[in-house]
Amino acid sequence: MKQHPIPQDITNYKFHLIGQMTLKQFAEIAVAVVLAFIIFKTNLLDIIKWPLIFLTVGGGALIAFVPIEERPMDHWIKTFFKNIYRPTKFFWKKANKIPELFNYRVSSTQEDFFAPNVNLNPARKQRIFEYLKSIPGEEQVDEFDLEENQKIGEILNTFDQVQIDQKDLNIKPQKQERPNLKTRVRSLSAPQAFIASAEHQANQVFGLVVDENGEAVPQAIVEIVDQNGQSQRLMKSDLTGNFSSNKPLNDGVYTIIVEKNEQKYPELKIELKGEVINPLVIKP
Repeated sequence: MKQHPIPQDITNYKFHLIGQMTLKQFAEIAVAVVLAFIIFKTNLLDIIKWPLIFLTVGGGALIAFVPIEERPMDHWIKTFFKNIYRPTKFFWKKANKIPELFNYRVSSTQEDFFAPNVNLNPARKQRIFEYLKSIPGEEQVDEFDLEENQKIGEILNTFDQVQIDQKDLNIKPQKQERPNLKTRVRSLSAPQAFIASAEHQANQVFGLVVDENGEAVPQAIVEIVDQNGQSQRLMKSDLTGNFSSNKPLNDGVYTIIVEKNEQKYPELKIELKGEVINPLVIKP
């Protein structure tokens, strides 16, 4: 039996520079060594420098000598970046499912409505049915609506019979003056300032802030401080000068500090013993 020679890849012949190393492999190793030397000359820390040197030299050796599926490493690197920047081509695309609501089908009774010789697509049939539905039909008016329309017509006819005097149209409207509204604060004396019907609880502080003439002082800041110097209540007097703590205080000695426009009133000390106290009058 005659033997035939094994086919050889003559076109892809590679020039071997040193032993089994080709010129391309030598260039890849040389580039890796040069990059490692540049990294070695930098002022990086040794803990960062030496791993970079080993990675550079090892990466160059992998690219030069280690093939993957009989293809060199640089081929896979080029293919990776080429596929990233190449637009994606879809050979199959999923079709969107149309809801059953929009899949209109003409019933048999509607098909008999059209002439057999007329060839209409489903879209035109849909438009025709929508147009027919939009045509308003004859409205049936019952006897109650007729009576109501008759009454409305009689009322409107009465307005047509009204005679308007031309002189009344020439009358110019009088200019209305805007009322002068001012807020008046009524001065109250100390006994009249408190509401007699108000019910106060035990240890609830309330009173009135007045000036030297006995007039009520509104918007005065009233602060209640305990024995430790901590503020327990902070409030303002109303337009009539009254102030009141919303919640009762605990038993003990408290100091009441009042201030209005940087004017401080004399401090007032009170002692609470679980009883309803009398209203306080604070004045300069």
